[in-house]
Amino acid sequence: MNADSARDDLAFMRALVGGDEASPSVLGKTFGELYAAGGLCYGVQMLLHGAQFLGWLPTSDSAGMLIGLGPTVVFLAALAWILRHAAPEAPTAVNRAVAATFGTVGFANLVMVAILGSVAWRLHSITIWLIYPCLVMIMQGLAWRVAFSMRRRPWMMAVALGWFVTGLGMAAAILNIGAYIIVAGAGLIAFMLVPGLMILRQARQAGA
Repeated sequence: MNADSARDDLAFMRALVGGDEASPSVLGKTFGELYAAGGLCYGVQMLLHGAQFLGWLPTSDSAGMLIGLGPTVVFLAALAWILRHAAPEAPTAVNRAVAATFGTVGFANLVMVAILGSVAWRLHSITIWLIYPCLVMIMQGLAWRVAFSMRRRPWMMAVALGWFVTGLGMAAAILNIGAYIIVAGAGLIAFMLVPGLMILRQARQAGA
């Protein structure tokens, strides 16, 4: 390790410890847009599943597939549009560290899909598959807990706790699909859509 590399590493660690308090944004405008888009798409998905459960929408296989895949298609389109029109950002050390955490959580979610999906398919158990969304909520809570440890913003801890409570609530309701959908939908809107909008507003105020 040369002297320049050591100084860079030390500066990065100081920025992490200091929290980059001069920057009001958390992860920047692009992250806020993506997080809000995800909360909106999948929150609406839960509302549509709830409407199916109540008998307000068809429950055929084609309708289930449309509701199951439609929000993901919309989100991927929004993802492509947002990234294509995203302005260059200069993230702080804290923002880079938190972004890396969210990225790692996303990768871990893919691994959980492979594990739980394969087990659920082999055992023909929908209950096992329903565990996966519960774990996704917990992993989101983990990422927000890291964000709080970096920035010390009370609302970040509230979001982390909200995700943890959502995951536990979904697990408690796993045998009652109606309650399961309600808890999941409320969690996605309250702890994904709303924080995404907050991040976006903060980034705009900071001139991001």
